Amino acid sequence: MKRIYRILLRLYPRDYRAMFGREMRHSFEIAAKERWTTELLGLLTGAVREWIAKLTTDKAIRGRALPDLMMMRPPGVTREVHFSGPLLDDSCLWDI
Repeated sequence: MKRIYRILLRLYPRDYRAMFGREMRHSFEIAAKERWTTELLGLLTGAVREWIAKLTTDKAIRGRALPDLMMMRPPGVTREVHFSGPLLDDSCLWDI
C-alpha cells in the first residue's frame, strides 16, 4: 500500500512534492492503518486541485505560490557552480 501511495504522490507538481511530500507520506503511514481508501482518494483529489491551481492562476497573483526549488541557487553556491550542472538530485524527489 505504501508503494502505491508513493507512486501516486508523483501526480503532484514537483515543487509541491518537494515541500510537502515527506509530511504527506508520514501522515499516510499513520492514517493508513485504519482508513487507507480515504487517504488514497484524498491524495488523488488533492493532486488534481494542485495542478488546476498551478495551471490556471498567474504566479504573480497566486498567494500560495511555492518556490521552485529546482530554480533557486542555494546559499553559498557560486553562480558558476550552480549553472554548471544539476545540484538537486531528481531521484530524491521520486523517493518521496
